[in-house]
Formats: sequence, structure tokens, C-alpha cells
Amino acid sequence: MTAIAEICAFTAEAAIMALNAGAPRIELCDAPEQDGISPPESWFQIIPPQHHAKLAVMVRPRGGSFCMSAPEIAQMESEIIRLRTHKQAGALVFGLLTPENEIDVPACQRLITAAASLPCVFHRAFDIVPNPEKSLQTLIDLGFTRLLCGLPLPELVKLKEIAGGRITIMPGGGVRLHNVKTFLDAGFTEIHSSARNGSLLPDSNELKHIIATCKDSSSS
Repeated sequence: MTAIAEICAFTAEAAIMALNAGAPRIELCDAPEQDGISPPESWFQIIPPQHHAKLAVMVRPRGGSFCMSAPEIAQMESEIIRLRTHKQAGALVFGLLTPENEIDVPACQRLITAAASLPCVFHRAFDIVPNPEKSLQTLIDLGFTRLLCGLPLPELVKLKEIAGGRITIMPGGGVRLHNVKTFLDAGFTEIHSSARNGSLLPDSNELKHIIATCKDSSSS
């Protein structure tokens, strides 16, 4: 089965580069120095409206803690409702934690409800939860369709086995051309990479070959 390379784009130009390289899915995410926040509305005017790729859009009002205040959660809810009208938005990416770094179930449920039929992805806030196995079940119960996670490979494999296909585990954080095949050989069918080398833009060679490696894969 061909694996999916999701390319994280930190600018509209990066998203266009990923499109031109044939990326099947692109995450739109601003401000990598803040570990990612919501992209500006202007990106949707720059990215061509008709293209082959699916767009996953980050919903995060600020950097820092993943514990959001009531006004911030309301802001995220409004943003999600607005994104539902975007024909380009194919999934929403967010993650909310309690002060104890547990999954904030009521807040996540509120945002999933606002998303309606749009798939919801829990992002790398998961990397700091104290009990990953328990938290994984919480995400499944909430209805998240995908988990972006940067835990070490053995832990990712364990989570994939526990998930049993009920949620997609997508490795991200440090996935590059030199190690992408390691994740594919471990049975992951989706990977997440910015393909960058110290710039906001992806390295064109790295980008092309990561996408090609996933297309040529045959993961079990």
C-alpha cells in the first residue's frame, strides 16, 4: 500500500512548492518558532484553489502552553466554523491539554462538534501527556481520526499496535529523507515532514525524494 507523505508548510510559498512536488497532503501551519499556530487567511488566497492535495489546517491561536483559556477555546471554535466553509480545508489539526498535561476532553469535544464532518487531527501536544496509552484511548473515544506524534519509534510502534486501525498514528518531528524508510518499514502508512534544512522553505531535493519514497513504499 502506498504511504502518504504529509508535508508541513510554514509559508504559502512552501505549500505551493509541496503542491508542485506532488505532495498528496499538506499541513498549513504558521510560525515554527512557536511550534506552529494557525495560518493567516491570506494563505488561502495565495494557494491555488484547484489542486490534487488535501489540506490539513492548524488551529492554534498562540504558541506556548497547550492549555487554553475559555476565550481562546471560543476563538478556536469560531476559526473552525469559518474553516468549514473553505473548500480547500480537508482536515483540522489541534490539541488541547489540561494544566496536568492530560487531554482536555470537554474542550476537544467542543471543537470536534464544531468541525462537523471535517476530520480532526490531534497534534504533537500528545508528546507530553503523562500516560500515552490512556490518552490514545481518549482520542479514539473522542473521534479523532489521526494522531501526529513525535515520540521515539518503539513507542510509536506500540501506539500503532494498540490503536489497531481505530486511529491513524502519523510519525512527525525529525522525519527526514535519511530515516523516512525506517518509519515505513515499521508499518506506518502516513508520515509528516517539513523537509526543511534551516529555512522556512522545504529543501526541494529532500521534498521530492520523501514524497517519492512514500509513493514507492509497500507498508504492511
